[in-house]
Amino acid sequence: MPFASIPVPRVLALSGAVYLAAILILVFTEAPLGSTSFLGVAATAATAYALMLRRVWSEPVAPRRLLLIAFVFAVLFRVPAALAPVGPDSDMVRYLWDGRVQMLGYNPYAVVPADPALAHTHTDETSAMPSLRHRTPYPPAAQLFFRMVVGIADSTQGMKIALLGCDLMTLLVLWRWLAITGRSEWLALAYGWNPLVVLEVAHSGHLDVLGALWITAAAYWLTRRRTALASVAFVLAITTKLLPVVLAPLFIGRIRMRDGLLGAALFGLLYLPFVTPGRDLPLGAVPNVVENIRFNGPVFLAVAWIASPQAAALFAVLTGLTAAVWARWRLPVTNPAGWAWPMALALLAAPVVHPWYLLSLTPFLFVRSTLPITAWTFSILSVYLVWRFAQDDGQWVAPIPLLVFEYGVFLIACVLLAAWHRQPREEGRPILSRT
Repeated sequence: MPFASIPVPRVLALSGAVYLAAILILVFTEAPLGSTSFLGVAATAATAYALMLRRVWSEPVAPRRLLLIAFVFAVLFRVPAALAPVGPDSDMVRYLWDGRVQMLGYNPYAVVPADPALAHTHTDETSAMPSLRHRTPYPPAAQLFFRMVVGIADSTQGMKIALLGCDLMTLLVLWRWLAITGRSEWLALAYGWNPLVVLEVAHSGHLDVLGALWITAAAYWLTRRRTALASVAFVLAITTKLLPVVLAPLFIGRIRMRDGLLGAALFGLLYLPFVTPGRDLPLGAVPNVVENIRFNGPVFLAVAWIASPQAAALFAVLTGLTAAVWARWRLPVTNPAGWAWPMALALLAAPVVHPWYLLSLTPFLFVRSTLPITAWTFSILSVYLVWRFAQDDGQWVAPIPLLVFEYGVFLIACVLLAAWHRQPREEGRPILSRT
């Protein structure tokens, strides 16, 4: 029987059941990152995801009942992982401490957790976090989010539930964006079932999902010509995680002058509470990352070897900005490729490329032209092998064979995309479309 003729409910039920079983195995076995069990779960979820997408993307219309079932599965994938205990090495522990010190009247950019004078700001959980001796790398909107969550529930579990809420809101906004642009609502599952999203948010609780929410909201509001709201969402995105700053050219000529001024004013207001007279701008650990921290970033290493770390960082930003300028003048605001590719290219040239950094891109991976980035969201999960290797030698270095696999998959997908572009196809069709 041809795959396209298998009833959609059957494919949803089987792929959803396999995906959910994999997540339950991950939760109940407490499989460490990079372990054989963890990678097996990731591979199983990715396979179920791909089969589901291959089937539903051949359907132009999403019946409400079936779409609701698919959304319920998306929630079910997340709930067990979200309720699982949080380990002491989780980034959420740092989120919690940054929020707590703000509640106690400290500037998180001016202090480090290891300071003996700040012993009273710790619990047993935060006193053992890996980043004790490092300044916070998180921008102001992220800091205010941490403070808000800690004000409601001072626990890592509360932080994870808040991030899960951002994740589900991203799915909701994306669903509505698809509806107003006339695209199939099935495409929302490209985000809702994405294994990278489930593993990095519900399981590991990474902040990048908050930035993804704001960028998706900016695209939605810009499409609706609610330019003031789009400007606010964009500023909140770049003050949550810096990566979306390369999307600034997408707003040129699409927002009014007063909207730009509103965004600039909001940007200043977000930073103002953290500026201390006589100190540098509150950039946290960002300068140190550019100067000293390297992980899974071969392009940055090559450019820094030729020039300098600062030049390599500038190259990454200019690469993303150049792609955004091209997208602004060649693509409509409704084309997700114009949002995804500038961030992807900037990230490819970044000094540190952790798997969760791709979360900002995931809401926009539902057309043929973003296929290489979709492939990257799968291949980058292999980088978690470094977590296992580090237990043996203590070094956080991605081996060359791992880099070849991760970025090789991406490059192969780019070649396939170029081959497809030689054939007359309608841009904007689903990446797994039969035509």
